[in-house]
Amino acid sequence: MTTSEKIAAIQAKMGTEPISQLTAYDYPTARMLDEAGIDMILVGDSLGMTMLGYPDTTHVTLAHMLHHVEAVARAAKKAVVVADMPINTYNTPEQALETARAL
Repeated sequence: MTTSEKIAAIQAKMGTEPISQLTAYDYPTARMLDEAGIDMILVGDSLGMTMLGYPDTTHVTLAHMLHHVEAVARAAKKAVVVADMPINTYNTPEQALETARAL
């Protein structure tokens, strides 16, 4: 299923049935969520605290996010993957677009 098809499926639900989103940071969790029918899977910068042991999200780099987004995306056959942009990767509109394209 393409990303456009995934988004269209979520849009078709809007206003008629609940839309679900949960967080995953790795392949096995994302696979279980996808198989359970979750509509969207968030890869949040909270992975800094939950997976990497940092005291807050400010230590999370774009490289960290890409690593985890790639793992989640490999598992998500039906769900749309949504990712946070880590701090200082969206300071200008141009940088924000570059980060979005990378993710």
